[in-house]
Amino acid sequence: MKSKKAFMLGAAMAASCFVSAFALAEQYPSQALPKVSAQAVKEAVHKALKSGGKLDAKPVASPLQQKLKAAMTAKAPAKAVASKAAKLSAVATVDSELKKPDQDKLKVAAAEFAPLFPTLDINTLYTLSEVQTGQDFPYHFHLPQNGRALVQLVDQSAGANMSLSLFRDDGQGNLELLGTSDNPGNADEYLSAVLPAGDYYWYMVANEANNAQFSFGVGVDFNIDAYEPNDTPQTSFVLPDALNRVTGNIDNPNDIDYFAFQATRGQNVAMALSDDQKGVRNQWIFERLEGNNWVVVPAGNSMTLSGVTPGYVAQVRVRANPAVVQDPTAQYKLTLGSAPRLNSFDVKGDNVVRVPSTIFWMATQAARNLTWNTQWSDSTGAPLLGVTPVLRVDKHFTGTEFNWTDFKASTDSAGASLSGAALGGCFGEYRVEYPDSSTGVKYNWATTFNFGGWRIELDEFPGVGVGGDNVPYVTFGHICTQDIIH
Repeated sequence: MKSKKAFMLGAAMAASCFVSAFALAEQYPSQALPKVSAQAVKEAVHKALKSGGKLDAKPVASPLQQKLKAAMTAKAPAKAVASKAAKLSAVATVDSELKKPDQDKLKVAAAEFAPLFPTLDINTLYTLSEVQTGQDFPYHFHLPQNGRALVQLVDQSAGANMSLSLFRDDGQGNLELLGTSDNPGNADEYLSAVLPAGDYYWYMVANEANNAQFSFGVGVDFNIDAYEPNDTPQTSFVLPDALNRVTGNIDNPNDIDYFAFQATRGQNVAMALSDDQKGVRNQWIFERLEGNNWVVVPAGNSMTLSGVTPGYVAQVRVRANPAVVQDPTAQYKLTLGSAPRLNSFDVKGDNVVRVPSTIFWMATQAARNLTWNTQWSDSTGAPLLGVTPVLRVDKHFTGTEFNWTDFKASTDSAGASLSGAALGGCFGEYRVEYPDSSTGVKYNWATTFNFGGWRIELDEFPGVGVGGDNVPYVTFGHICTQDIIH
């Protein structure tokens, strides 16, 4: 019999069958995995599974058979975690980090685990033959890390009718049914989900068979980001009350990543998508939900939604650009959350004898160090904790392009940052002489310096800070030497 060997990662996921990856990270391994339902596999991405050859079926011990049936009977209805549908009425961080299970504990548990049934490899297609009505076939597989899995039973003989179930073992031999696929006749059976690391069992039952044959396996793609499963609007990954910036990837051409953010105070909402300046932004299409329609946010654009009501939910999605060959290792940077507002800032130089504005206008002057501070909030005045202000300094304007050196800081619970910037030495392009009495005694000074500028940006969201398209910088003088000449 010809094997299909299909690894179909593009299957749509049933909306009611998943919770966010954040919930999985918090729950696993002490809580149950959300339920998975069978579904027709459409628009699939094919990837051949290696052949595992034929297996010899062995009878299932009665106690284990009863345990499987008891777990099937105990199946409870799945509960969906869905975000509120978003309405965008006006157009215009904190890096989210998931908690991970203790790796040492997971390694110990894995070493001590003894599966109830024979273990088979993932990404491998196995074949069973001479199958008779009423026979059942349980096998074990292990996932070393979270992955997008497609459990499959394919290529049934004419007249056969198999069912396919997926169980998870909690590590102590306790079983939970995740889902069952039982299509009529000899139609293929599939179960698709993003599964956490752990131990699982195929369970296949011959409803009808007479010396029948079928193949089964599980294809797993581990190249997923930390926010899966978030492949439907109902399973959007809900981001916290902050200016959030997350890093994700599209792991296959049919993957769609949904995110949502609730403006609890009615604050303005910021959204943007970038590629961390690696030149692959065209890999993805970024869209926002406006009413019942998804609207494209053009590459390179950021948006601020204003005039929203308290509790308003903004929803966005990232999907593959069908016009571009996909690189699943490419990562996008998504900003979604409270729109930032710079309330105050100050940039001061160290102790120098300032070049007078009548000779050369330089708003800020420093020799070796700058001290700078900022304070940020959302549009309602609530402080923004953990966002990343950036002081950008070009110490010496040469040519037509800026040559910025970036100095980053982080805001505290008050939305404030205080930091320094070490400038280093220089060789002055300009030399001027002028009198100065700031010390109480009049001296004539000779000063060499370079002319440059500085600006303040926010790492998480473009277009806010000090300096922009119209006035790109504040003038700056980097003082190289100062001498009293008489």
